[in-house]
Amino acid sequence: MERGALVTFNVEGIHPHDLAGLLDREGIAIRAGHHCAQPLMRWLGVQSTARASFYLYNTPEEIDALIEGIRTAKKVLQVV
Repeated sequence: MERGALVTFNVEGIHPHDLAGLLDREGIAIRAGHHCAQPLMRWLGVQSTARASFYLYNTPEEIDALIEGIRTAKKVLQVV
C-alpha cells in the first residue's frame, strides 16, 4: 500500500497564512502558500493552501494539538 505523509487543506473562512501564523503561536508548524503548484491552485480555484507534514517522529498528541489548534484559530477568528 502506498502512503503519503502530507495533508493539504483549507479551513473555510481562514486564509492559510493566517492559520499558519496562529498555529505558530501555539508551537505548531505548518506550511502555507502555493507550494510551487500554481497551475494546480488555479485549477482548484484557490490562491493558496495549508499543508501539514507527518513522519515517524510525530506523535498522536502532536496531531491532536494540530486539530485543537485549528479549532482555536476558528474561535479566535470567529469562524463558525
